[in-house]
Amino acid sequence: MGQIWLHIGSPKTGTTSLQGFLNDNQERLRDEARVNFMQAGRSHIAHNQLASAARMGETTKLFEQIEAEVDADPDAQHVMSSELLFNPFTTRKFTQSVPDSLKGGRTKVICYIRRQDTYLEALYKQFLKNSRIDPDRQAFLADAHRLVRYFDVINAYGRAFGPENILLRPFSPNRLKGGDIVLDFAETLSIQIKKGMILNKGFANKTFSAEMSETLATLSEVTDFNTREVIRELIAIDHPGTIKSRDVFTNAERRSLMDAMTPENRKLVRRYMPDHADFFDYSDLEVTDEVKKDEQAEQLQDRAAATEAILKAIGNLQRRRKQEAELAPEPKTAPEPASELDAEYAPPSWYREIYPAGARDGWFRKFGDYSCSFVERDRAQLVVSFDNLSQAGNDAFAREPWAQKFCEDRSYSHLGVYAQSPTWFRDTALIDYLEQLRDEGFFKGFKRVSFVGTSMGAFGALTFSSLAPGSTVVAFSPQTTLDAQEVPWETRFGKGRSADWSLPYSDAALETVTAKRVYLIYDPFHQGDKKHIERLEGGNLIHLKGFGIGHKSALVLNRINVLKQVMEHGIAGDLDPAQFYKWLRGRKDIYLYRQSMEGYLEARGQEARIKKFGDAFKKRRRLQNAT
Repeated sequence: MGQIWLHIGSPKTGTTSLQGFLNDNQERLRDEARVNFMQAGRSHIAHNQLASAARMGETTKLFEQIEAEVDADPDAQHVMSSELLFNPFTTRKFTQSVPDSLKGGRTKVICYIRRQDTYLEALYKQFLKNSRIDPDRQAFLADAHRLVRYFDVINAYGRAFGPENILLRPFSPNRLKGGDIVLDFAETLSIQIKKGMILNKGFANKTFSAEMSETLATLSEVTDFNTREVIRELIAIDHPGTIKSRDVFTNAERRSLMDAMTPENRKLVRRYMPDHADFFDYSDLEVTDEVKKDEQAEQLQDRAAATEAILKAIGNLQRRRKQEAELAPEPKTAPEPASELDAEYAPPSWYREIYPAGARDGWFRKFGDYSCSFVERDRAQLVVSFDNLSQAGNDAFAREPWAQKFCEDRSYSHLGVYAQSPTWFRDTALIDYLEQLRDEGFFKGFKRVSFVGTSMGAFGALTFSSLAPGSTVVAFSPQTTLDAQEVPWETRFGKGRSADWSLPYSDAALETVTAKRVYLIYDPFHQGDKKHIERLEGGNLIHLKGFGIGHKSALVLNRINVLKQVMEHGIAGDLDPAQFYKWLRGRKDIYLYRQSMEGYLEARGQEARIKKFGDAFKKRRRLQNAT
């Protein structure tokens, strides 16, 4: 009949790690453990479509898809996961719409919960980070009781599926099997964790201090800084005094909260988790809050540490932006604009070269979500570039194609392909026009032709290189296709996967054979990118393996100031692998490398090596700073 496991969160209990494990290992889980991470209702790694459909009252079709997928493999265990289903309103709508065919023991609901006081602390910091609340601890606590009424949510699922089909698990390292949510969930479903499986740590015990979280919230309100960028940099910096827990509410506030929750918690334990009767015990809060020698001074110290760390993070980001400016497709203002309005609507730099009084020939063509611009600078070299995902949808008036300034500075003729939609250039009008250029002899008019791009843009560079046989390709972290029939393991890039992959030029593995040289720059540790690289064959392929540079390979090369050299030699077709690896040594000095390597060690369960690696990285940085 097919057993369904519905994981409903709750939030802040390692849900992303669990979903990542199920997603990253879905093929092996299906083949070796008969566990199916369901496609129905899933976007990327979460089945949030279930929650959306429930809120809209449109679950009928989705439940039919779920039943069909389960019936197709009745001997498997089928897993769905969405912490959005823990919301009281969504819970009520969802449980009221579940068909009888999914009840009667066919569906088991599993949920992990934290003690309410620690849960609200985590939520407070999370909401601050996402700018959802003001930094006011007492106001949040006064309004937050509605968020921790676990019994109402769990009991709604109990009424729908039967109390015997509800597994309520405590989220605590000393209560989880193996001390980790992923290991606990795996044991519950009798999943054997085998060598080679990607296993992310599912219990995070490090959070920013309350002072840091509140300072970040204020930063988001009063400045234009990208807070997410700052947070990523802060994590990399790991500044002393900025990581703390149990620092949001006083013991007295915690006790008051737990006192209020006790009647419901008792019912919850009695009905759904009798094996963990002491989970909601809060005797650790009975001791009166210790009067600190100088509590106000400690708070000021924490805030000073937060401020110092943020200033350092912002400084690092600003320095990098300066380094990346040459290849960044940022708009330019017209020389000495007559007014601020003139500056805002200044044309892009390529247009200034080809406008009616411009010094060069060229053109611009638009096809719905796609466009092309061409500037003829030199018949010796044509560069064809393709937008990446970060550029897709950019509505700036002074829109530039990828590598615009790079090509302008070197007088390369440049055909830039723009994307306003992340659909991997799956567009009939665009494809027809590029073929028209080929048929008109456009590409043959240049001595050398090179195709360049990163990620989605690298797919474009690879797949359209066949328009100009004998060309050179420089592809950073490319995909080869998102056609589900060819790469069923690819679950990234949801909008791209839903595009029309029946169109021509949909598989780079079929298009690169005519290129003279294809430089593939990628991280072999990144399994998603590596699988695409493994689909490519031919003696014209040159593998340039950047261990530890992650998916953002072009960004890493730019931060170590070698991207221009790699591009120049790749476009010329004389990029020497030995020289590339010499340039690549600089990656060991940037935080992106450290983050990638520590992530890979963690995914492989080598936590013991993470600290050693981090210490070695810090020592290297200290030695460099000393010199």
